[in-house]
Amino acid sequence: MVMTDHVISNVLPRKNVLSRGAAGRRGKENAQPTRAQVIAANLDTVFVVCGLDRDFNLRRIERCLTLIYNCGLNPAVILTKADLHMHPEVFTREVETIAFGVPVHLVSAKDGLGLVQLEDYLSPGKTCTLIGSSGAGKSTLVNRLYGKSIQLTGSVSETVGKGTHTTTSRDLIIMPQGGMMIDNPGIREIAFWDGDGGMEHAFADIERLALECRFSDCSHMHEPGCRVQQALIEGEITKDRVENYHKMKREMMYLSDRQHKTANRVERERWKTVAAEIKAMKKRRGKERVKL
Repeated sequence: MVMTDHVISNVLPRKNVLSRGAAGRRGKENAQPTRAQVIAANLDTVFVVCGLDRDFNLRRIERCLTLIYNCGLNPAVILTKADLHMHPEVFTREVETIAFGVPVHLVSAKDGLGLVQLEDYLSPGKTCTLIGSSGAGKSTLVNRLYGKSIQLTGSVSETVGKGTHTTTSRDLIIMPQGGMMIDNPGIREIAFWDGDGGMEHAFADIERLALECRFSDCSHMHEPGCRVQQALIEGEITKDRVENYHKMKREMMYLSDRQHKTANRVERERWKTVAAEIKAMKKRRGKERVKL
């Protein structure tokens, strides 16, 4: 047994936190998380890691960006496994069409492409975290940036052509560049918990178009004079992006309603407790008068 005299005497307040709805919905579309799960805290940058194999998915990147913006954090996108393609910059341009103003880095851990661009994120005093699917290359990326293998990695599956799930814990790593990196297990479910401003940033193009709709309460579904629907018809935005926007908008509305109802329930329970205490007080006073 290892003995230690180290004792935690104080916990500093968090300056920020990246959290999501706790996993476990088992693929049920209408099932909603009932609690928050903290992924990391005190962050300067959140890296959305996406492999340029079968892992590449613009809709998932949109969800990740919305999650990050909801938490008031700064995202950057890292596209790994660039060595799998002759012209990987095509994927960079695709991501830039949905990630406005977000840095997009093309990286290959195999030949070192793009690794130098990530050095500034890891300068002394800075903390970053990695989120993405299992097998996207997060731990391999950490190893290359560190300069040696400190995180366990898995081989690429020959069956599906994707990396395999390897990381099972969250690790805070002090990097040789002076900053810190938090490596996370792959995220299977990107469920929201907070809904504060993420949509406005992640879907800035749709939100901007919405300001030009004829009706201020336009649902962007079928109303006349809808600028979003017009942009869809004219090819300014894609159908998949609009559908993903509506889907996440519904989730945000549900979150808002749930939080409002929860607040009302807390208030009702508080007054119910007060009423019970008043009733008990009157009962005690009544017994005291009877004794007199």
